[in-house]
Amino acid sequence: MITESFSDYICRMMKDFDQIDSVQSMIAAIRRAGIIPFFHNTVSGWSVQELTRPGYWFTDEEEGGCLGPWDWKIDVIREGDILYGKFIGNKAAFATPEWYGHLMNWRRSLPRMRMALGEEFDAGNQPDRLAKYLSPALLSEIRALYSVESSCVKEILMEKVPLETREKVGGAMTKYLCPTVKKVACDNVLTYLEMGTWVVVGDFERVYKGPNLEYKGWQRSTLTTPEEILGDCPVAGCTPQESLGLLTDHILSVTGCGDRNAILKLLTAHS
Repeated sequence: MITESFSDYICRMMKDFDQIDSVQSMIAAIRRAGIIPFFHNTVSGWSVQELTRPGYWFTDEEEGGCLGPWDWKIDVIREGDILYGKFIGNKAAFATPEWYGHLMNWRRSLPRMRMALGEEFDAGNQPDRLAKYLSPALLSEIRALYSVESSCVKEILMEKVPLETREKVGGAMTKYLCPTVKKVACDNVLTYLEMGTWVVVGDFERVYKGPNLEYKGWQRSTLTTPEEILGDCPVAGCTPQESLGLLTDHILSVTGCGDRNAILKLLTAHS
């Protein structure tokens, strides 16, 4: 019996895709996929990582390689109509306006995700309480300023969320919120907002360090809202359930994956 290799399996699943080996091919793959995670996940083949040609994925420049997709994502985002953020399985992903619009239509209908607007939700666990008590203030500030640097998130949360409110989160997160807000808490709140489709990365700035001003993939991000990129939601008229169905069918058709439940689990944001 001949066993199919993993690379052959990926090629079969995403047979219409060219391998990624440049900014241009990365942009083309993202536009072709419509919505695609950066890293491998539970849907085999559906990621920028798995489509990247060997030797281009986080290759050490000192060995004659390049920073590959990790650096190219800056140019991808600067195309102006590709959205990027942690919106698939709490991890980074890319999407074109149409498919991000469907994701936004679906995710923003979920009561858990609407805590970002200050709406009531039974936040019975620590992650939900963190979102309930901190995310509205951060989202409000990003909307008011149109964009903020990620390095400012701590300052915003310290200024806009009183200590007594942060204390309500409780549990193990307390040490990351009281008396000062730590990076772990900032990252968790941001991931919640990105999964809720309230916030995306608007831009990245390359950071050069050391006496020779070397760039080794260090980056500084700016956060904004999808509305600043998309304007009005491009899928007006669809119900949230219709958007979920269209997204699932699209991903099934692009990947050739037969596991509808695996795709639904990533899209329903239960994780």
